Amino acid sequence: MEDKVNEFETIDSEESMSLFIDRFRVISSNHRNEEGILETINKTIRKCNQLNDRKSLVKLYEMKMSQIEHQKEEHQNIVQIIQQMKDISKEINYMGGLALAYYKEWYIEKHKGNDKKSIEAINNSINYVTQYLNSENYEYNVCKYSFAVEIWLSKREPIAPSILEECANYFYKNNFYRSFVQSLSLLVLIYQQTQNKEKSIQLVRRIIQNKNVLHKMPLEIQAIIDYFIGVNHRLNLNINEAKHYFLKSQNNLRGKYKKSVYLGYFLRCQAHLTACYALQGELELALNQMKEVEELIEESVTTRNLDSFSKKQIEHDFNLIKFYIHSRLQNFQTEDLSELIQVILENIKKQHSDPIFFSEFILNTNFSEDQLERIKNLNNPSTKRVQHIITFLIEKITHSEEIQVVELIQALKNRTVEERMTFVEKAFADLLAAQEYYKLNRFAEIYPLLRKYENQLHRIEVLELRIFMEAFIQVGAFNNGDPLGPALQYMAIKKCREYGFSRLENKLLYYLFLQESSILKVSG
Repeated sequence: MEDKVNEFETIDSEESMSLFIDRFRVISSNHRNEEGILETINKTIRKCNQLNDRKSLVKLYEMKMSQIEHQKEEHQNIVQIIQQMKDISKEINYMGGLALAYYKEWYIEKHKGNDKKSIEAINNSINYVTQYLNSENYEYNVCKYSFAVEIWLSKREPIAPSILEECANYFYKNNFYRSFVQSLSLLVLIYQQTQNKEKSIQLVRRIIQNKNVLHKMPLEIQAIIDYFIGVNHRLNLNINEAKHYFLKSQNNLRGKYKKSVYLGYFLRCQAHLTACYALQGELELALNQMKEVEELIEESVTTRNLDSFSKKQIEHDFNLIKFYIHSRLQNFQTEDLSELIQVILENIKKQHSDPIFFSEFILNTNFSEDQLERIKNLNNPSTKRVQHIITFLIEKITHSEEIQVVELIQALKNRTVEERMTFVEKAFADLLAAQEYYKLNRFAEIYPLLRKYENQLHRIEVLELRIFMEAFIQVGAFNNGDPLGPALQYMAIKKCREYGFSRLENKLLYYLFLQESSILKVSG
């Protein structure tokens, strides 16, 4: 990198300036916030003014903003730079410069939470791109990438993945590794959300297997790769693999995140790690991790540099995790968490909600029929994902006990997003159905429903759910003639005590008591 920076000394014309910028742009993109980068950009800006090279000046302004745009205290300065870019680009008829200026305006307005202005800006940017630029052009690809991000986040437009694939190929071919990785990482998330898991897995393999490219990347970019691979595993509830990659990402970002553009990745990584710990029964570790991140969120550097959308999403993730942890404890009372419940309710309208944590939240809050209907009617991707759980609870409230089981089971079977569901989510719903069968002494239907999980318990990495499934398979097996059922249930109860799942322990003891009572009746 030092050799390229030293090329600055040889600039003596617009031609040599243009060549330098083309080379240095790749370095500044891959090495955000590294010592010397911003200083070199500022020196080059001064040289541009001496040469009166106005087109290169616009390009340098875009490079400079990429180094400082995550710092809120720089936003007013950036607004002025954007206006300068627009004015110069219009004067010299540089359409690529106008596209860059509006793309940067999109980023800043989005960072501020001004959705209407940000959408207007990216639409202006893409209009210049489509009219005046070609696909082998830097301006074309960076603006198209931002446009794809916007239309996916705001509208889930199906064209977004193909745009991102096109941009990813350009970034890779031209050594913009950071942009390449971000494009592929977003594609991983999109393919997960659109049920295209095979493409998601292929992309992850493409990233991991390209050792030569990985070796060339700065540690921070490798950390982003590890983060998104972790997210891919987390979405599939492969928790051990997810934890492995999140820990790698966390280690590479820990020393740098406060002064860099990687703060959001670091905090999200911490949030996912907390979720992994909670789901695997490491409740105390999860609580400690959560406290650490809550402190980070309150620090001025976080408030100053993290965009409002990311901050709200991270806080929402933690609130759901916090509720999950508290709901596992023996002394859990919804009244004690009324303020937290209200905050979660307000945020499920706009924020993504993890399906397992969201399901547990709905199941453990004693909502009224009216409240459940309001949640269901939000009709966003997160509520659609758990619609069968919401319908199940509504049916439970509205039907009498004599007829409710049939309706409840049907509600759980009518999973409108069946293909998108993970193995664990399906196990979760089947376990709810099994408990309803038990209430009507329909034991013959429990074991056939759950036996498909008997040899695949290792795939259920949500520890409490696995223990519950293991125990309830034995409940069904015992009532279908297996004498070892109670002994195996005691083993599950022992695990509950080991991990502190007090409420599940009480629930399993209750089912064991019902079994013993029925045995006594028969023997009496």
